[in-house]
Amino acid sequence: EDKKRDMVKNCGCELARPYVNDQTFTKMFNGYNFSYDLYSKTKDEYHKTKVQELFKKLYDNGYIYSGFWVDETEYANYVCLSVKDENTKNETESKNAKWTYKALGGFYWAGCCVTDKYVIFGKDDGKKNSENSSEIISLDKSTGKAASSLTVKGDIRSSVVYSAETASYYVSSKAGYVYKFSMDSSGKLGSLKTYTAPGAVTATPVVYNGRLYVGCQNGSAGKFIVLDAKTMKEIYTADMQGYPQASMLISTGYEQTSGKIYIYSTYNAKPGGITAFEDSQGQTTAIKNELFIPEADMQQFCISTISAGDNGTLYYKNDSGNIFALREGKTGIQSLLQKIIDGIKNIIAKIITLFNKK
Repeated sequence: EDKKRDMVKNCGCELARPYVNDQTFTKMFNGYNFSYDLYSKTKDEYHKTKVQELFKKLYDNGYIYSGFWVDETEYANYVCLSVKDENTKNETESKNAKWTYKALGGFYWAGCCVTDKYVIFGKDDGKKNSENSSEIISLDKSTGKAASSLTVKGDIRSSVVYSAETASYYVSSKAGYVYKFSMDSSGKLGSLKTYTAPGAVTATPVVYNGRLYVGCQNGSAGKFIVLDAKTMKEIYTADMQGYPQASMLISTGYEQTSGKIYIYSTYNAKPGGITAFEDSQGQTTAIKNELFIPEADMQQFCISTISAGDNGTLYYKNDSGNIFALREGKTGIQSLLQKIIDGIKNIIAKIITLFNKK
C-alpha cells in the first residue's frame, strides 16, 4: 500500500479513474464528483448535485466531462468541470460547472469522446424500458451548445469511441445495437450504420486493425462479438459465462512475431474471472481460454474493466471486494521441466566439485 486517504463520501464500485498531474477524479454517491491531490493530500473539491454520478469521466485539456442520472424518466445534467483549484483556502468547496446540458433520461455509464472542438455522447431514452428512441449528441466543448444529434434506439450506456482507421465513431445500446457514425467539421453527425446483437449491449466497443470487439447479453449468459469495423457485418461470435458489460482490453504484444492479438474480458456473473480470446486477420472462428478463475471465496459478479501495467500485469476487481493482479506465470509442465533442469544442473555442479577435489 503506497498512499491512501479518507474521502468525504462513498465512491461505490468504481476502479478505473482519470489520473492527471498527480490528481485522480472519481464519482461519489449522492451526486458528488470528487477530486483529490495524491501527493499533497490537502485538497477535497467536488461538484454537488441532487443526483447520482453514474458516468465514465473523461479528462481533456484542464477539464473533466461527466454526466449525472436520477431515474429513467427524470432530467439530469451533463457537465464540464475545470480541474483548477479556484479557492485554495477552502478544502471542500463546491465547484461550479463551466456549462451544463440537461436531457430527459440523463446519462448512465454514457462516456464521451472529445475532439478539438466537440464532445460526443449518448443518453438514456427517457422511458422505463430500453426499446424507445434515444439520441447521440454532439456539443461545442467550450460552450456546451448543441451542434447535432442522431436518433437511435434504446438507452446509450457505453462510451463513444473514435477509430482513425475508419474515421468513424462507435457506441452501443442497451436495446441490443452497436452503432457506427460519422461527424463532419461542423459537428454534424451522420452516416449511421447498425449491427443488431442477440441481447443488450452496454460495453464500450473496442476497434483495432479493422475489427470491432464487444460483448452482449445472451439470455442468462453472454456473447463475445467480432465485427468488420467498416461494414458492421458479423465475423464470428463466442459464448461467454456471463454478460460482458465492461470494455475489453486488447494486447498487441505478440502481434509482430505471431500475427496474433489477445482480447481480455470480464463478465457480470460468477465466478467473476477473466476470459481471453485470440484473434488474427482472416480468423473466422473463436479461440478462447478461461484465463483466470478466482478462488471460491473471491467469486462474485463483475462489471470492472481490466487495466494493464507497464510490465504486463493485469488489474481488475469483482464484487467480492478484492482487487486482483495477474502476471504471466509458469504452467505445471513448465514448472516440472524447470525443476528437472535445475536438478540436472545441481548434479553436474556436484560432480564437477568432486572431480576438482580429486
